[in-house]
Amino acid sequence: MVKYPNFSKYKRITLKSLLKIKGIGKKQAPFLLKRLNNIAYMPGLTNIYKTIISSYAKRILELQKEIGDIDKSLDEIGEKDKAVNHLKTIPGVATKLASRLIGEVGDINRFPVEKELAIYCGVAGVNNDSGKVSKARVGYKANKICKQTLIMMAGHSIRFNPQSKAYYLKKRAEGKSHNHALRCLARQTIKVIHRMLTEDRDYIIKKELKKAA
Repeated sequence: MVKYPNFSKYKRITLKSLLKIKGIGKKQAPFLLKRLNNIAYMPGLTNIYKTIISSYAKRILELQKEIGDIDKSLDEIGEKDKAVNHLKTIPGVATKLASRLIGEVGDINRFPVEKELAIYCGVAGVNNDSGKVSKARVGYKANKICKQTLIMMAGHSIRFNPQSKAYYLKKRAEGKSHNHALRCLARQTIKVIHRMLTEDRDYIIKKELKKAA
């Protein structure tokens, strides 16, 4: 049997009790106390609350099933795509990440130069020179989904790819933050991906690093 709390008990709470609750400071406590003391509990609303909660719970379960069905369909489609299968040979990259990136990039022939792909994916700076000042910025038309996917790929590859881990640790040793090192790794990853797709081949792990791992 589902029990619904009787909120009327909170009308008797004291300022001292509120201050014992983690996250509630001296400024917020009086504000909360005043409103808790004015709580009006209406037993007649219990059935309405129960209906609302039941409806939301049912919809959440339906959405979870829909998401599962969509993921399954995407996996089936991705497994039939040559480019997706090439990317899946990169340690740490599975069907979902590979399919997401290929779906956004499309035909690799749209990017004859690797840097164009890097700019499109938001992992390469675009020159933004002004007078004597020279700096770089990410292209405002960069594909955010591609960038997010590449960062996720970089994060996964650190765990499964000795080459990626070595590069990441090198950047960290240079004083780069975790996020900065991941972005650097994503930049190197897109170079590899562009070459794999244009040469129609799988990923190659260097033997010396593979033995050392």
